[in-house]
Amino acid sequence: MIPFVKLQAVGRFGKSMARAEPFGATIAFHKPEMLVMVDRAMALQLGVADFPAPQPGSCATDPHAPYEAHLTVGRNCSVGCSACYIDAGQGRRGPVDISKWEAILERLAQMGVFHVAIGGGEDDELEDLIHLASKARQLGLTPNLTTAAWNVTPAVAKRLGVFHRVHVSMDGLGDTYRQMRGHDGFARAHTGLEILKAYHPHVGVNCVVGRRNYEELEELFSLLHGLKISEVELLRFKPTGRGRALFDSMDLSHDQYDHLVKKVLKLAFRYRVRVRLDCSFTPMVCAGGYDPSVLAKLGVAGCVAGSWLVSIDPEGGLSGCSFDSEPVGSWTDLGKPGLFAKFSNWTNDPPMPCGDCAFLDICRGGCHLVARHVTGDFEAPDPSCPIVRRWSESGR
Repeated sequence: MIPFVKLQAVGRFGKSMARAEPFGATIAFHKPEMLVMVDRAMALQLGVADFPAPQPGSCATDPHAPYEAHLTVGRNCSVGCSACYIDAGQGRRGPVDISKWEAILERLAQMGVFHVAIGGGEDDELEDLIHLASKARQLGLTPNLTTAAWNVTPAVAKRLGVFHRVHVSMDGLGDTYRQMRGHDGFARAHTGLEILKAYHPHVGVNCVVGRRNYEELEELFSLLHGLKISEVELLRFKPTGRGRALFDSMDLSHDQYDHLVKKVLKLAFRYRVRVRLDCSFTPMVCAGGYDPSVLAKLGVAGCVAGSWLVSIDPEGGLSGCSFDSEPVGSWTDLGKPGLFAKFSNWTNDPPMPCGDCAFLDICRGGCHLVARHVTGDFEAPDPSCPIVRRWSESGR
């Protein structure tokens, strides 16, 4: 078991907390809300010392323990999204072992994890989610929630105040929403978003980006601007859960991948919405011609499964990423070294063209789950990376 370091208060920054890392420290600022990585010189100035040794095979910016954990409490859901990545459905209401999830939260707190994303099927017991969020708060963890918002009322919105942030899953407006999610649920999601905005201080939207909603992203940004929603997270369509069968028709075209970053930046500035791209879009960011050192300073990182992020499914299975359906063990294995070697060791002997790429330690080969689905080889570079495609097309 890895001897995890303790969080410590950073006095000059109010309620901010620091965690020693191999590279220096991670500071969890309270105001403004953000995680900031600093080098050892700055960490020492802040009173942080006793830096832990890096894990074997890790990159220079990898932390000592994950920053965030995704907890899927259950899979009971009547919403019926056609591409649900956890394959949730009706009648999947199993007994939720609250004591198990409390123990998981306690282990994550011992590890110094900062954030937990608590969720599951839309019909999983709200009381369970709120209880676990409250427990996370008691342990010093910051709980967040993503929801379809179908069942949100003013009373529910008030009770969801225990979560620091609540994001509504919304992949487009009207018919675009239907095409992406397989049902006409936009009106209910829109109503839920409006209610949450009225009663919760930190509300955002999660949008899965696919071929069917790419051209309508501006409509979504315009809606968010009108509702004064300040944050949207854009996620790449993944071949997992029920999404495997739809991936070929939903995956972005090469042209869309090539222009995604410029398109999103344009929309972010036009509508004054803060945008987060999930880590699987990092190859497209790197292909934009930005200075690698600048991207590193901004904390841009590709596949961080098992290093920056871990995931636990309803059965207690432990994965490096919430989209990886092949657990490496049980949650009781949290903290054991070498669990996520297939991810962390990838940069040690990467295939071409990644081996010669200036963005190797930032991108880390892109999304390996997409590579495994498309090419049959987990070790292959992300086939949608513009740099990889140009290299392949050149015949090298």
